[in-house]
Amino acid sequence: MIRAILHSITFLFISLGQTAIVPLPSSTGPCDVTLHASELVDMSRTDPYDLKGGQRSIMVTTFTPVNCGSVPSTSYMPNATAKYEDERFQSFGVPLGTFESFRIQTQTQQLPPFRPHGGYPVVLFSPALATSRLMYTLLLQEVASHGFAVVSVDHPYDADIVEYPDGRTVLGILGNISTTEYDPAMNVRVKDMVFLLDQMHDEKVIRDLFPLSQGNLHLLSLDRVTILGHSLGGATAAQTMLVDNRFAGGINLDGELWGPVVDKGLSSPFLLFSNTNHTQATDPSWAIFWSHLRGWKLELQLSQSKHYTFSDFPVLVDALSVSDEVRQIIQANRIGTIGGLRAKDVITSYIVATLQYFVYGHTSELLSGPSVAYPDVKFVS
Repeated sequence: MIRAILHSITFLFISLGQTAIVPLPSSTGPCDVTLHASELVDMSRTDPYDLKGGQRSIMVTTFTPVNCGSVPSTSYMPNATAKYEDERFQSFGVPLGTFESFRIQTQTQQLPPFRPHGGYPVVLFSPALATSRLMYTLLLQEVASHGFAVVSVDHPYDADIVEYPDGRTVLGILGNISTTEYDPAMNVRVKDMVFLLDQMHDEKVIRDLFPLSQGNLHLLSLDRVTILGHSLGGATAAQTMLVDNRFAGGINLDGELWGPVVDKGLSSPFLLFSNTNHTQATDPSWAIFWSHLRGWKLELQLSQSKHYTFSDFPVLVDALSVSDEVRQIIQANRIGTIGGLRAKDVITSYIVATLQYFVYGHTSELLSGPSVAYPDVKFVS
């Protein structure tokens, strides 16, 4: 599946020169955002996919809100990952240097952050199968700019590539698994997410993950943690909430659901947000899950969208100069016609409104019914 996705998307890179620099849009919230990548090793767990029997080691990116300093550009993803993606796309005619050319705006000054009383609410994020966490950087940076400390996770051997601080890389092996193998793959992800949340109560880990905190646990509001994910990451969010009751709420971005949570449901609040062709009517797992949700619940549908609208891909497509013919092929198969900036605005606006309800109890008009400002969002249930 992921190969087909990449096959379609790679057409957009053909017209890009090797040395071009492509600036990507910055976040629009009231806070600037710092990005920091870290490795976390679970010494209590052997990686089930590592033939050498090593400990499970995940990579995470933290997005920390700050309100000071300048916002120079930085690379969209680190060198080895960018090179890997370029080489993977090259067989489809992609010029080398494409992913290295992307630049995003990010806060870099090491100044004390402003934070709300009680610290920043924490949001954990899990990506789609065979997709790097880095392909959601712009979406998550936007969420963080509204005052949330976001932590995205790469699941090794699941993501297409995971690049560690020492330069070593782990390539994915799960991209072509059958649906019968989704449950065990998701269970490994769930353990990753629980391990991450456990680690965030450790002062030393917080110092490593959030350099601005200087180990101060009060930077974060760990009693107001939420979880979201895209595709299999959305299923991971739901199943993680079933096995760990520390989450205040969850969001599934267009992911079919798997595991015991489908039949058992949840008592915590949960949002289902889907593409144009995905609803309870087309996905039995959603219908069953919905019937077993006992807390606040909402199902939204985004018009003119496809599965990978819920990622950075629409913005990346719009950032490049491609022919109308190529753009139409990509839109029809993978990202829809809503447009990159519009998709980013709509998706993050509803994510932020939902998260604010989960952690603060703020009831936004966006969650109360159709919005004149966002006619692209349909209230399904």
